[in-house]
Amino acid sequence: MSSSAETRGGEAEGRLDGRLAELHASVVSRLDASLLLRPQQEQPERALRAVMPLCRRAGITRLGDLTGLDRLGLPVVQAVRPAALSEVTSLGRGFAKAEAALGAIMEALERYFAESIAEGRIFHATADELNIADGLFDNLLVPEHRGSWRHRKISWIAGLDVAKGAMHPVPLELVHTRYSEPPPPDDGLFLRTTTGLACHRSADAAFLHGLLECIERDAIARAFATHGFFDRMRIASSGLGEKIDQILSIAGAHGVSFALWLAPSPAGVPVVWCQTIETGPGEPVLALPTEGYAAGPSLEAAASSAMLEALSARAGAISGARDDQTREHYRRSTDAIVAKARALILDGEAAVRTAEPLSAVPDLRSLLQRVVKAGLGPILAVPVEADAETGVHCVRTVLPGATAFFVLR
Repeated sequence: MSSSAETRGGEAEGRLDGRLAELHASVVSRLDASLLLRPQQEQPERALRAVMPLCRRAGITRLGDLTGLDRLGLPVVQAVRPAALSEVTSLGRGFAKAEAALGAIMEALERYFAESIAEGRIFHATADELNIADGLFDNLLVPEHRGSWRHRKISWIAGLDVAKGAMHPVPLELVHTRYSEPPPPDDGLFLRTTTGLACHRSADAAFLHGLLECIERDAIARAFATHGFFDRMRIASSGLGEKIDQILSIAGAHGVSFALWLAPSPAGVPVVWCQTIETGPGEPVLALPTEGYAAGPSLEAAASSAMLEALSARAGAISGARDDQTREHYRRSTDAIVAKARALILDGEAAVRTAEPLSAVPDLRSLLQRVVKAGLGPILAVPVEADAETGVHCVRTVLPGATAFFVLR
């Protein structure tokens, strides 16, 4: 066993270093804070001003207001980072323009920080040298490498086992976003994804955001594998709460119809899949359907986030500027897929059922317990970076027991 592997393996049962200790302390401080009561948050305008100095350092050259491309009036802002090694554009949405701009910047910063991990934090070893549990991370492997990767020396980074409060090595490929061609030397074992990567003005909020995204993607992957999902799991969009009613009113006034489905999460966390399509009279602004997914502590929270994502995706598609939407995405407007989507959203209304009561997730402690009990863990979190000047924290959360989800648009 190499000396570096011995050192890192020993740290798994020892004390936490500075970054991991700070992340652990931040998460522990919020374990019993309510996830259902909306906390008093920093004003979006103030937060936006605070993070603007980081935009220049991160290479964000433009913030574009896409709101006027669609007829909905829902604020959508695009951040552009031309030198990105993953996606060049990022979208943000909200009920206010500053909120949408802040979301776009934070999404761009996630990738910037994950592209720039310092070499000194990386170590090289095999899974066997690090005593990684058999089968751990196998769900996240490219299929052809399952069962054949443990003896290969790869790059790792120190992560936090949140439940145990101990260091746990995480494959660097599951953390970084240096999606270059040719790829970094140790890459190619794991699926490329930004799932679980999040930026926020506090470490615990970044972790929570990333954890909910991991839960969401796992549930959506399970939905794809569930026979008859669209027939059996559709739920009514009315009666879910005031925020949902507000979104329905905005969309309905402009001829946009919704459909919602409850995705199966083994953790019992509400996860909603939303699809939209224009059904009003006249020529549509966007003939293509759009979709959004979200997990949340309550059904209302999950549904509202999924609906806003689906609506903001309209402006992104209309702009034609998203580099993760290929030409195949736009060819769909001329084939039967659009007709099929319309039928799914409109004709499927007969299959709508009242959502079965889902136990809301009251606090972070309960959320962690549900995830571990469901076998999705261990819950691993890597403090990717923290910017002292702006207070922005970037965290990558990884659930080795989750089902990987990847879609090429």
